[in-house]
Parts: sequence; structure tokens; C-alpha cells
Amino acid sequence: MHMRLAVALVGMALMAQQKPQPRPKAEITEVRATGCVRRAPASDCLLLQTLDGSTTYSFLATPKPDLDTVITIVGKSHQGRAVCKGGIALDVVDWEPTDQMCAAPEPKK
Repeated sequence: MHMRLAVALVGMALMAQQKPQPRPKAEITEVRATGCVRRAPASDCLLLQTLDGSTTYSFLATPKPDLDTVITIVGKSHQGRAVCKGGIALDVVDWEPTDQMCAAPEPKK
């Protein structure tokens, strides 16, 4: 009887020590965002600041959208080293103009 109790306690202790396997992170397969096109620090790169100002994406596009216009982009998270600086790197699959202009960016202080 004592032997069974000891085996049961050891088994419970081992089970308590096992950590649950972490869930794999969900990969973002597609990003769709609307915002203002701004110039990025790197010469060929552009930034898209979402209309609510909460997110900035960096991307390359050919043809390039006009600066200070509102566009909608569709893309995927960039894998590997990013060429552009200043935002979340995206590989843009498509972009469309919205026929709106952005408010002038605030001057840097």
C-alpha cells in the first residue's frame, strides 16, 4: 500500500514539473492597411502611417505612390533583413490610391 502511494506521489510530482508546450506564434499572412504615404530615411523606401497613427509600415513599390496621399496597401510581413528603416517591413503585393490627401506632417522640433 505504501509503495503504491509513493509511486502515485512521484508520478504526480513529475506531471506537475512538466511545462505545457507553448503554442506556436501565429504568422501574419496578409496585411491590409490604409494610411498616408511619407518619405522614409532610405531613398527608395516609403512609409505608410495608418490613419489612426497607431502603426507605421515601411515598403518599396513600383510604381511609387505620390507622397502625402492616402493609399490602401496589401502585403505580407517581410522575411529576413529589411532594407527600409522606420516601420514594420512589408512586401507590398498591391496598392491603390483613395483619392484623398494627407494632412501636412507636423514639423520636427
